[in-house]
Amino acid sequence: VFKYFLEIKNRFFLLLLVWGSTIFISYVYKKTLLFLLTKPNFYMLNPSCMYFIYTNVTDIFSTYVQLITFIGNQIFIIYFFYHTLIFLSPGLYSFEYKYLKLILFAGVSFWMISIILLNKILLPFSWQFFVSFQESFSDQTVKLYFEAKIDEYLNFYISLYYICCFNCQVFTLLIFFFNYVNANLLIIKKIRKAFYFIFILFATIMTPPDVLSQILLSLCIIFIFESLVAFNLSKLSIKKLN
Repeated sequence: VFKYFLEIKNRFFLLLLVWGSTIFISYVYKKTLLFLLTKPNFYMLNPSCMYFIYTNVTDIFSTYVQLITFIGNQIFIIYFFYHTLIFLSPGLYSFEYKYLKLILFAGVSFWMISIILLNKILLPFSWQFFVSFQESFSDQTVKLYFEAKIDEYLNFYISLYYICCFNCQVFTLLIFFFNYVNANLLIIKKIRKAFYFIFILFATIMTPPDVLSQILLSLCIIFIFESLVAFNLSKLSIKKLN
């Protein structure tokens, strides 16, 4: 028993070391990281109009602290699941270890996909959608000018990140759910409408309040869902033929 407590202690120390190293490296490159978080908007808006303000003398410092803590926590979570898998592996059967390793790999893969979707699609289009209201008032009597605060932008980015990451992880759960119930796909047929409702709800939360964006994202999610169902059906048919 003491051996396991010692291993837990060592792995916890390694996790703290990873978290601290990530915090330190992120602080060294804090300006570069902050630029990378604002860069996705340059493709949709005029770069000369992209600037941020701060209204408190501590805003810049608190923004950097929030940024490096956010990055450190994300790396910590990934390494936490990795060390948990390695710690449990001696007590697992071979098929259980492979299954958990596949879950971890799929989770990390969809996490990376969520970051790409956030920076390439979701963030630029959502930013353009909200800023477009300023342009709609440009010819009106009431003039509106938008000046973004850097700390509020970071909060906006982090909120979108968690929404996008959560939705992408749902696909990981769907894949393994299909793998679990592929012996009886009648279950999926019975709850298909419930899945459609959940997909539409996710699309509503994830996208800006634009009906077209919600419909497009809902259709994309439903298409992926039906593709996974078709893939499992074809896999079952091949097994029956063999």
